[in-house]
Amino acid sequence: MQDNPQDKPALKRAAGWLGINRASLAVLVVIGGLGLSEEVWRSFLAIHLKETATGIDQVLEAARFMGLFAAVVNLLEGFGYIIGGAIAHRMGARIALLVSALPMVAGFTLLLLTRDPLLIVLGALMLTNWESLSVPATFDVVGSEVPKDRRTIAFAMQSIQKRLPKVLGPLIGGLVMAIGYWVNLTVAFALVGISCVLQFVLLDRMKAKPDPAPVPWRKLISDIPPQLKTLLTAEIFLRWGDWFVRDFAVLYVVGVLLRTKAEAGVLIALTSLTALVTYIPMGKLVDRASSPKPYIGLTFALFALFPINLVLLPKLLPSVGVPVFWALAAVFVLNGLRELGEPARKALIASGFRPEVRARSVGLYWGMRSFAFFPAPIISYLLWSRIGPDLTFLVGGGIGLIGTAWFWVRVKS
Repeated sequence: MQDNPQDKPALKRAAGWLGINRASLAVLVVIGGLGLSEEVWRSFLAIHLKETATGIDQVLEAARFMGLFAAVVNLLEGFGYIIGGAIAHRMGARIALLVSALPMVAGFTLLLLTRDPLLIVLGALMLTNWESLSVPATFDVVGSEVPKDRRTIAFAMQSIQKRLPKVLGPLIGGLVMAIGYWVNLTVAFALVGISCVLQFVLLDRMKAKPDPAPVPWRKLISDIPPQLKTLLTAEIFLRWGDWFVRDFAVLYVVGVLLRTKAEAGVLIALTSLTALVTYIPMGKLVDRASSPKPYIGLTFALFALFPINLVLLPKLLPSVGVPVFWALAAVFVLNGLRELGEPARKALIASGFRPEVRARSVGLYWGMRSFAFFPAPIISYLLWSRIGPDLTFLVGGGIGLIGTAWFWVRVKS
């Protein structure tokens, strides 16, 4: 059967409209494959820790381990972003993306062999570092291989590929966890291998760039544009608030609100599904907009409101006849809408650095951000153990609103 000659031009036009070429497709493969391998187990880590806990208050014990896990994740991610930027800068995106999968192999091996909570946390820490190691390379690919007027939509496609696993992963994970957590891990392990092979083949034409004259880290910091420094400050406040709730949300839904694991999986998928339907239209809209500020600002506001909504809406809406599950569904749908401005934010960052040092600069930007907010999950656990989860989440929302206000006041259009 011969191909219709009119199909190829249409397909190429669609790919160009979406900012997709061979190089950016490789990035989509990595983000989708490794992301799915993470999401089939990550969303249920807190529940797995709760079920392996031996103390009287299993929910609080799980919260302690999740606080430790999330804090160390943020700290390691800070180093991962910087190391990933250096690898992409010197060895090219192809090798950097392959290297990013190596910690996952070690982590899955450990998780398959242990039921000790501390070793589970250690294995999970290895698994979560793939994204920080890969981010500078993905920014370098899009910044180098995609035209400037297509970068927002290209990052929107990356966001879609990042969110698809967050829709499918919890649903698949929730089903196979009924068999056993080891099934989640085995499926995830297989996805890592497939993704690595595909991206390595697709990036065969992308070579490492000649290494320019070395630029000291201090120089890279001083060269961050003022607009991005202001954005970074706002993001740090925002991420502090977000990490007060991020890895605790499922534990709160199952352990405090007493919803089922299946319902938790549906709620997580709702967030990602909501985000998915907004990426392409918003990406094209921002590409044509005079300023991305309104879209990024709306994203910041919705980030900050998630922990507040999670506490208040399941209490307020049932008083007017709305079932608790549907109140939670509204919370997680609103949480999905916070991705409206994420492609615009990433495009702004990618365009803000010189091409010859983009990978290192992006790694440095993300690394400084992670170093700044890494203690947030531990503080969240400590507050949870003293004042309870509700007040803890409200404090997190307040911190996020400070970052949102800072962005709106200080970032110019």
